Amino acid sequence: MFNKSLLATALLVVAISAQARSLLDGDYVLSEWRHAGVTQREPKKATLSISGDRVSGFSGCNRYSGGISTLPKLKVGPLASTRMACLDEQAAQVESAVLGVLDKAQRYRLQKGNRLVFLAAKGERLIFVRQPDAIEQVLYIAPETKACTGVVPMNCLQTRESPAAEWTLFYDHIEGFDYVAGKSYKIKVRREKVANPPADASAFKYVLLEVLGD
Repeated sequence: MFNKSLLATALLVVAISAQARSLLDGDYVLSEWRHAGVTQREPKKATLSISGDRVSGFSGCNRYSGGISTLPKLKVGPLASTRMACLDEQAAQVESAVLGVLDKAQRYRLQKGNRLVFLAAKGERLIFVRQPDAIEQVLYIAPETKACTGVVPMNCLQTRESPAAEWTLFYDHIEGFDYVAGKSYKIKVRREKVANPPADASAFKYVLLEVLGD
């Protein structure tokens, strides 16, 4: 006998699941993590993209991808990742946190529509901030670069978004910006989302809009 009640329940579950996925769909940047007893805010760039029942992103050294479901409970993975060596200690920490917490995530919260929090056992968490397709931002550039390791060993700009913030390594290229060693800069850039970035590449590109001063 055809059971209308069971069919209605199944359709409701599918509808709720689709709605939850649509609320989570988007591109995010990691803003904070806690893993293995360590908490870090404003870490090296790691990203997350959610589209339907798929997740992908950049974990610090490598790109990853896998599945995601929210019903009957949160499940992320199994995750597959590229296998570039993580020679930078801080990037390796970020990667361990991103992949470790996502793999063990038990719950999630969507806060104010733009902060996506994944929660695992023992207070471990990842906090991602949803990103628009393009934003404008001001960057301060230090007069010296520092050795860093992305896909290959290189020299990175040191940047910060306010004079009081700490310098962080900047792994990307800024189109139209000609850096001169020994000189400080204050610049305005546009950050744009990159569709289908290649493995181990950033999910964003940066374009110089204006040099504001030093």
